[in-house]
Amino acid sequence: MISRNNFKRYTKVKSTGIEMIDCKLNGGLPEGSLVCIYANPMSMPEIFLYQIATARKTYYFNTSRPSQFIRENMENIGLDTENVEFIDVFTQYYLNEYGQFVVEDNFRDKEIFDFVDYNLSRILQNDRGDYNVIFDTISFFFKLNVSVGLKEWLINKLYIASKHTKNLFFIYMIKNVHPQTIVSTVMDICDVILDIDCERFKDKIVSRLFIPKIRNMPQILDDLKIYVNSKIDV
Repeated sequence: MISRNNFKRYTKVKSTGIEMIDCKLNGGLPEGSLVCIYANPMSMPEIFLYQIATARKTYYFNTSRPSQFIRENMENIGLDTENVEFIDVFTQYYLNEYGQFVVEDNFRDKEIFDFVDYNLSRILQNDRGDYNVIFDTISFFFKLNVSVGLKEWLINKLYIASKHTKNLFFIYMIKNVHPQTIVSTVMDICDVILDIDCERFKDKIVSRLFIPKIRNMPQILDDLKIYVNSKIDV
């Protein structure tokens, strides 16, 4: 049987920026991994994303809120956002050039994939360094009125990009909102799955992290109880 320490000797890892996870994994996640954060929104997965984003230079694709408010949230809990570059999918999709919300337009559903493709290609061509890419959320793209093939194209592009750059790519997928076929496809492609849920424990809400899948490392069988405030604590 191969021990976790022996795996570390042959597998290069990158820190997630979350000490609890890095300690559990003897340093971090395998480099070049596409990581799915599969989470209940009540477990505050954004705190995981924020800490990951400030571990190193990060390209942050935001879909659910304008980037200015995410940056404010990060700074309000004491995180340094200097090395975070937002690719504001929310503004590109929902607002026109005057900052007004646009009416529903299915053509925009296809256009937003072009916008993402352009920015991913720009990053891959211009940055040969050490960085993270975060999609908050990938669920946004799965709900658009486009072909299944286009949605699979995006996941596969992120998977290939993580391998070519040897960097960590994170996609946050919301629990219990997608058809099982979509969920299974993502789980199959991704290298790492961080399954996050929550429960009430005495007078606190406690998040639980389970890592059911991690390529190039031994499987982790136990879960972690996590207290989420302005940072992640065990």
